[in-house]
Amino acid sequence: MENNQLNKREAKLSFVAINSRKELYKTALIIDDSKVNQHLLGNILQPMGYKIFFAENGEQGIKEFKSIKPSITFLDIVMPKKQGLEVLQEIKLIDANAVVVMVSSFSSKENIHKSKYLNADWFLKKPISKQQIIDILQRFEKRIK
Repeated sequence: MENNQLNKREAKLSFVAINSRKELYKTALIIDDSKVNQHLLGNILQPMGYKIFFAENGEQGIKEFKSIKPSITFLDIVMPKKQGLEVLQEIKLIDANAVVVMVSSFSSKENIHKSKYLNADWFLKKPISKQQIIDILQRFEKRIK
């Protein structure tokens, strides 16, 4: 009887340990139709301990966001199926506290103002550097879950 209770306790502890490991990493969602930009950001974030998820268009990005609830989202503006500013608006309706960084080669004043108006947390102009990403992660570290 004691052996059986011990085995159940060990099994329960193992289950707890496995489930708590899932919470140890932070997640990043990269919504960008460019594979080059996806890999660039992924290669910067993954060695920093982030589990990376990708979406190639706005519609897929919203589905992924709802599914994984990422710690931080990097969002392109010009994409097929749904533009980044529309995606930003929907993400902020889903989670007003979501950390969303707009990343675009089209950094017109209009895009920057619209991004701010829709509560984007930051705007990066492509091409981006590793240092820019590090700076953003440090800036929002208290909000990144």
